[in-house]
Amino acid sequence: MTANRLVAALATLAVLLGVLAPARAGVDRPPQFVVMAFDNCTELERWRELTDFAAELNKDGDRIHFTFFVSGINFIADSRRSIYEGPHQRRGYSRISFGGSTEQVRKRIDYVNELYRSGPALYGALKANGFRYDTSGAAHADAWPEKIDGIWRFNLAMLRIQGLGRGALSMDYNFFMAQSRALDDPRRYEAARQQTLQTYLHYFKANYAGNRAPLHIGHHFMNYQGGAYNEALKSFARAVCGLPEVRCVTYARLADFLDRQNAETLAAYRKGDFARAATPVLNVAENRR
Repeated sequence: MTANRLVAALATLAVLLGVLAPARAGVDRPPQFVVMAFDNCTELERWRELTDFAAELNKDGDRIHFTFFVSGINFIADSRRSIYEGPHQRRGYSRISFGGSTEQVRKRIDYVNELYRSGPALYGALKANGFRYDTSGAAHADAWPEKIDGIWRFNLAMLRIQGLGRGALSMDYNFFMAQSRALDDPRRYEAARQQTLQTYLHYFKANYAGNRAPLHIGHHFMNYQGGAYNEALKSFARAVCGLPEVRCVTYARLADFLDRQNAETLAAYRKGDFARAATPVLNVAENRR
């Protein structure tokens, strides 16, 4: 073989190897972030329940943190409701709950302060009286957050309910509506719990072994379907929080992580340009009432 033919053959081999060999990962694999947040945070028993649940999971390490969205009127006692006048509403009226008795407001403040001292970074999420992130949108389950006009968009995921086939956002009330048209029915409790749990586990597995887009799950301080969704969330959290490379964090901590990445790294995350992980085997300890 002549020198020219040898060079040409080696060049062809190099091209073939480049096609057959996997592309080199552009960046290190990011953690799998899981963010679980709660709206309408009024009921004191739910504050206690979730505070105790987080303490239980964190007793052997830093496994889980929640985000709580609390309206200012949740800190106004019913007897003082006349001091509130919302936009285009009559004074003393609100579409969501006032704070109850003065003692209930005080206890709610105590819960917020207790969680803040243990790390959910409530006030750290506020910056110069502005917001760092918005959670009101929706996106595909494998979509990485985007920063638009200086605000991170942390969107609920569009999911397909396992065992039902209907679409729903990753929020308890959306499941409640899709599964039963938001009608409480004891006959549906177990099916609702199982379908929700399996949907969250499928969401987690797909992203964990895929492009690692953060999971966004939103719940309320309500016991829809006899608490089926709350129990599904607890079983899910027990199964995934604490696994290798998994970070169950507040939105504030997720925003901190994203702010530390440069544009090239974030672009690589969105493309999944990193070594993929195997689908994890999950030990799901059922949480029964």
